[in-house]
Amino acid sequence: MAGRLTVRHLELFSAVCACGGVSAAARELGVSQPSVSQAVRDLEERFGTTLFDRVSRRMDVTEAGRRLLDHAREVLDDLEELEHAMGEGGVSVLRLASSITCGTCHLPRLLSALREREGGVKVRVRVEDSGSVERDVLANDVDLGLVEGLVHSDEIVAVPFARDELVVVGPPGRTGGRLGVRDLVREPLVLRERGSGVRELLEAALTAHGLAVDPVWESVSTEAIRSAVEAGLGLSVLPADLVARDVAEGRLARIEVDGLELARDLLVIRHRRKAVSPAMAALLALMPPGCRPGTERAPLAEA
Repeated sequence: MAGRLTVRHLELFSAVCACGGVSAAARELGVSQPSVSQAVRDLEERFGTTLFDRVSRRMDVTEAGRRLLDHAREVLDDLEELEHAMGEGGVSVLRLASSITCGTCHLPRLLSALREREGGVKVRVRVEDSGSVERDVLANDVDLGLVEGLVHSDEIVAVPFARDELVVVGPPGRTGGRLGVRDLVREPLVLRERGSGVRELLEAALTAHGLAVDPVWESVSTEAIRSAVEAGLGLSVLPADLVARDVAEGRLARIEVDGLELARDLLVIRHRRKAVSPAMAALLALMPPGCRPGTERAPLAEA
């Protein structure tokens, strides 16, 4: 390798790992295929090792390649953090992604407290389903995520910051007493989309009873679901905090379902290899203790 190791070498190498090949990486980055191939050859020559097994036109990362990828990600993440900080004129930037429930019931209060304590932090927020939040954290598109229930990747560090209850709701004036779990799945159901924390928790609870759901209406919008239920189009399962006012004012009726326990942790998540910036630490300092005994915030900031 004639020249010095550069950030560009690491960017191209990481892209090959992510895309599974030189051609796909070149297309993703909008560069020539020979330049990507040369970067890989340069790295293999510099470190005196094979970074990919080239079998049947596939490029599988070797053990040495995985070690390099871990370090490359750290370098690229640190560089991106530097670019964000310097690009904002020295103002700390905090990129957040939140599920709808967390974004509606918890994030506004947390950000208001953060603004009072750390006026120099500029916050950027996106609100989406829990699956998308996790993907954003894994891709380092955001610094922290707030989600409900389940986290699927071992690369994610997750710590509970609140407890959430889901309830079954129907149209105003709904009568007929308590339902059983099997009665619930026979009802027309208006539910959140697949991938949302609410939907995953409901499906997991029903699977334990050998049941599944076939909703008549699916939506990413909680407001659309509440309107549909109020109009009598079906029952739904929604966070208790989100529908508390609707139930109290008679727009929705809470329905008890025997044998259905729907409670979950709300989680703050980050990538395991993500360095904790001062802006991230400032928000984490505002998080209340987790609800389970022995849960602490420290692992999120130090893992």
